[in-house]
Amino acid sequence: MRIQEESPMRISCVLTASELQDPSADLIVFPERVAPEEIEKAQATHPESIIVAAISEDDHCRGILLSEGQNRIKYLKVGSDGYTKGIEDLDQNPVYEIGDTCIGVLICMDVDCPGFSLKVKDRIRASSAGLKILCIPAYMEDSSWFPGDKINGFEGMHVILCNQDTHPIRCKSFITDTRETKIKVQEQNEPIHVELR
Repeated sequence: MRIQEESPMRISCVLTASELQDPSADLIVFPERVAPEEIEKAQATHPESIIVAAISEDDHCRGILLSEGQNRIKYLKVGSDGYTKGIEDLDQNPVYEIGDTCIGVLICMDVDCPGFSLKVKDRIRASSAGLKILCIPAYMEDSSWFPGDKINGFEGMHVILCNQDTHPIRCKSFITDTRETKIKVQEQNEPIHVELR
């Protein structure tokens, strides 16, 4: 796990635990509605890794940020999307800091909820951590989400969007630099692995 500023953070953005190749991945990001069993498998093979995901829970979707075996955030999806019911609680704080790293989480369409997403992004930006990351576990069914080589409104942090692969025309998973430029994008539904500094 990256603790010092000079150490790179190894990121794996995967759909299933079987796609994890690097035994030393520091941060593993799964999509929205990943099966809890996949998270358990990743924990078993990568106990030192931080794991971010979003799972269905009753009628809601719960954000997960596992570090040292515990969920470090209390976050239920804010918006309703036809699959899950949002709780419309804008006072949640899905941001976690460890060592020189700050990680925030926004579940899928919550990126479009300004009253909530702006708070989360501001908390990440305000952190004194050297590495600032926003993870977006997603179930984005069309390609209108984040088209092009750049995204807007996320300056100052890396964005890791991990999207489900259930639709042929969808937003591809991607990772950005802190200047909002995509540095790695899925071609099909393959896992993506990157080192961030």
